Amino acid sequence: MTFIFTSEIKDKSIETIKSFYKHDIKIDSKKFSISKKTKRIIQNKIKQKFYRDQIHYWIIKVDGKYHYALLDNTLGKTMPITFLVLFDENQEVIHSSIIKYREGYGGEISGKNWLNQFLGMRNDSLLKFEKDIDGITGATISVKSFTKGISKLSLLLPHIMANNKK
Repeated sequence: MTFIFTSEIKDKSIETIKSFYKHDIKIDSKKFSISKKTKRIIQNKIKQKFYRDQIHYWIIKVDGKYHYALLDNTLGKTMPITFLVLFDENQEVIHSSIIKYREGYGGEISGKNWLNQFLGMRNDSLLKFEKDIDGITGATISVKSFTKGISKLSLLLPHIMANNKK
């Protein structure tokens, strides 16, 4: 499957980042190619494949600290769900947002209250559907898929951060 980084998705992602911070920030757009080894390790741990071999992300400079916003897709019942996750300097989830939901049902995963369940998640505290994350009637596949998707990004973030220090 291919992913087209449309201006609509890019614009909505940047708008989401800016509206979260609500004050002056510096945003730098990047792409990260996921190595085969990293991909294999994370996919085996999470039990979900990456949608593609690279992801788009932003480095956000806020109050002298660097935060990261990672954009990815995960498969809902039949269509991809495009989502954005913001991480702080401690690699904790501070915000997540559904950028584009393409299914006819299950759009409730876009709700702020449901997404708030992921706040504070780190790569050493990966959350599991039904154990840590509440389900949504009619959106079980999307909920499971998104939960795994956000876990993948939590595990990928240290690789992205290391790549930026080079």
